[in-house]
Amino acid sequence: MLVSAVLDPSAFNAAHFNQAQGQLYKIQAEDFLKGIQRNGVLIVDPENKLRDALMKKIESIPIKHRQQLGILVTHLFQNEKRKRIIACSVSGKLIATMNLLDLAYYLKTKTEVDALIVGDDNFLYADSKSWADLVPLSEYRESDFEEVREKYETHNTPIDKLPKSKVKDFIIRSVRFSKRLRFYDPYIGRSGRRNNTRNFRKGIEYILSLWDEHGFFSHQTKTVEIFTCCDHRRWETLIRSQERRIDQELIQPLKDQFPCWSVEFSIKTDQNRIFHARYLETQHAIIRIERGFDLFKTNGEFRRNFFTLNMMESLHLRECRDLPDASV
Repeated sequence: MLVSAVLDPSAFNAAHFNQAQGQLYKIQAEDFLKGIQRNGVLIVDPENKLRDALMKKIESIPIKHRQQLGILVTHLFQNEKRKRIIACSVSGKLIATMNLLDLAYYLKTKTEVDALIVGDDNFLYADSKSWADLVPLSEYRESDFEEVREKYETHNTPIDKLPKSKVKDFIIRSVRFSKRLRFYDPYIGRSGRRNNTRNFRKGIEYILSLWDEHGFFSHQTKTVEIFTCCDHRRWETLIRSQERRIDQELIQPLKDQFPCWSVEFSIKTDQNRIFHARYLETQHAIIRIERGFDLFKTNGEFRRNFFTLNMMESLHLRECRDLPDASV
């Protein structure tokens, strides 16, 4: 799952890299940037004041430290597929009146991210003002932020063994900064079991309700896409039955519950059987849902299931989306 941060550009002041511990400071900076690339999001202002200042700081770093850091920062801001950067709406007039540290802290408090990453000088200043959740970059490796980030990246505990509050936190972290969610499950509506599709709906409703309550962009139109597939060997009448069941028992109830959202579904034909695993895809994360979205037992407790971060499977999901629509 994801962690989130705001970066004060002063953390990359050249003076930090010129000191006796400059090599260690460089390692801390690299660890932070690599961690964000793996399972984090970085909040910036829409006018790129923080980004442009960071780029200038990178240019002033001693050349022996600059190259790798420059590559990491450039990759972070230019890699559209992973979308690690989120621009938070701030009025241009307000941005113009703020210095970099105040702007970074404003974004941190507005978005309620996990941490504000700062340089040592600004850490002393901010700490004196009792600002919360500060991480000096010089201590990044030992920070609570990095410990939490690593746990979210590698966790593999089944959800029925976790407190419900922890599962809720996993989902909120994955969806909070997204404007679109995609659900992939090849078996929706394919079983003849009674209430099968309704059970899928309960799990999807749970995720959407958390997104509705905690999503940062809740004031904007949200898009929900659900992808499943048919058995290509089935008769057309069975495909029609599956489509009708999904529409009546899943899609229409979701549209009724979230009337301002766009909710669509697609049934794909998958003759090569590439569409098998189940996923929740946000704009910033790909979560593999081991047993699909039938998350709950009849008593309301979680079924045995695993949520695993799979950030490198975007091309596979595109293949699934590009499968031909089932012809009925």
